[in-house]
Amino acid sequence: MKKRLQELIAGILLGTLSTGGIAFAKTGTEIIEAVYQNLKIYIDGVQIEPKDANGNTVEPFIYNGTTYLPVRAVGEAFGKTVSYDGNTKSVYVGINPNEVQYLLDVCPPYATKDYNWAHPCVVYTSDNTESFYMAGVKYSNGLTMAGCHSDETYALFNLDGKYESLELMIGPVDGNEDPSGIAFIVDGKIVAEYTVEEGDYPEKIKVPLNYGLQLKIVTTSEGRYSTGLGNIVVK
Repeated sequence: MKKRLQELIAGILLGTLSTGGIAFAKTGTEIIEAVYQNLKIYIDGVQIEPKDANGNTVEPFIYNGTTYLPVRAVGEAFGKTVSYDGNTKSVYVGINPNEVQYLLDVCPPYATKDYNWAHPCVVYTSDNTESFYMAGVKYSNGLTMAGCHSDETYALFNLDGKYESLELMIGPVDGNEDPSGIAFIVDGKIVAEYTVEEGDYPEKIKVPLNYGLQLKIVTTSEGRYSTGLGNIVVK
């Protein structure tokens, strides 16, 4: 059965099958003929019922030999968030590079190791009220880490191959006289290492993740007091 549509885009649509990719529409309004055939969508053998942001069922259709599917329904079926930027007319499936994503919010550590109660690895996330200071600046998202007698303190993260890099501030936590050095290890390989000294001013650094699977942030020196890793953003 054919229906005439008043607009090409009733929602945000993804073209598949004949093109195998995204169908880009020109701006404006166009009258088209679309074929509805009660198409069913299966993801890994499981049928899904596509719905829009308001929970209404959205039926796929065929136009000029290309099958169009609702991008939100398909993206979320793969466990991806879907967002739309009206200013740039851009659809994002998964990571939106224009939105800040803090490592501790989107990928909290699945394991941590403290040297002992006096030398812990402390995790600070956006939704708690605790914080730490470096050079008088307050940080409520990040890590503080301290080692002792060459024994390491660390945090392990499951990156799941999603991220290219980290950006963060690193420096001694205020009031500490003997901060620890820090290394960043991705899939068993050191990708960055920093020596932090007493009195250092916090430095903004970029750490390559190379879309690795596991990140280990670990102390590397005998410093007995905390080094701060503030505002850890993943990209």
